[in-house]
Amino acid sequence: MRIMVTGAGGPAAISVWKSLHFDYELYMADMDPCAPGLYLVPTKQRLILPKGDAPEFCDFVLKTCKTRNIDLLIATVDAELLPLALRREEFEAMGTTVALPHTELLRLARDKALLLEECKAVVPVPFSSIWTENIENLGIELPAFAKPRHGSGSRGLKKINIAADLDDLPKDGTFLIQEWLPGEEYSVDTYVSQKGNVLAAVPRIRMKTDSGIAITARTVVHQDVIDLAIKLAKHLDLRFVANIQFKRSVEGTPKLLEINPRFPGTLPITAAAGIDIPKLLVHDILGEAIPDTLQAFREIMAVRYWTEHFCEASEWKNLQALLQATP
Repeated sequence: MRIMVTGAGGPAAISVWKSLHFDYELYMADMDPCAPGLYLVPTKQRLILPKGDAPEFCDFVLKTCKTRNIDLLIATVDAELLPLALRREEFEAMGTTVALPHTELLRLARDKALLLEECKAVVPVPFSSIWTENIENLGIELPAFAKPRHGSGSRGLKKINIAADLDDLPKDGTFLIQEWLPGEEYSVDTYVSQKGNVLAAVPRIRMKTDSGIAITARTVVHQDVIDLAIKLAKHLDLRFVANIQFKRSVEGTPKLLEINPRFPGTLPITAAAGIDIPKLLVHDILGEAIPDTLQAFREIMAVRYWTEHFCEASEWKNLQALLQATP
């Protein structure tokens, strides 16, 4: 199987590489010739792409998958997900599987306000209000929390302790004001097979972060969180991989924060805990025997650290030349 992984500069793509590179032919792709993941595969398997939101992106990826005979496309960049899913049939017509959920879920996941509205009858969600006016009309107690409706990671997050903390936020409907959730936060790595069976729901707690990336984490068998993730995956008709985030309220109730319908960057800890999600995906796509029920995992802790990969400067120059030739 030939597998193309986009976003080679990010931890999610490198996490996929760690699981699959021994057994499969991986092509690592990114828009940046300095992306670390490009240098983890042989030179002929390094690809330079346009930006994920560029008009020519999908056409370029389609052509690349055809010329390289790619069997499975794994996208790890948020901006790429919906454009690729919208053209899924074109990829499948030439033999490339696009491992993404259905387009309606991808649209929901892009807008946290719409997502919470859709899910509030299924799982607990935080009280939220779109920020367009003033604090008196929100009907929410302080402290509260402000976050962009669109986007991922920790960009734009802000704790609102007093009303004046809202003064610098745009009142154009692009921000949500939510109730303050002081409890533990969970990132639940999930996998749902093509048949609709939930095979993985692994909560982990980020114990220490650096620049929004978890560098210390541990998996936890918290059944209430696992049950909510399974319930949500079934309600949304999820397929393949997603990361579902919850945070506990003052009363201890886990409430939905968001869904990232792609591979997360901390998959190695999930694999070490007993469920290797990238390999599960490949076996599923190949039609090989896989479980049909939820898989057990163990509690484990992981710490991350930097390491180096050395190469000749000419390798970067060759990729730079590819960049110049990319639309």
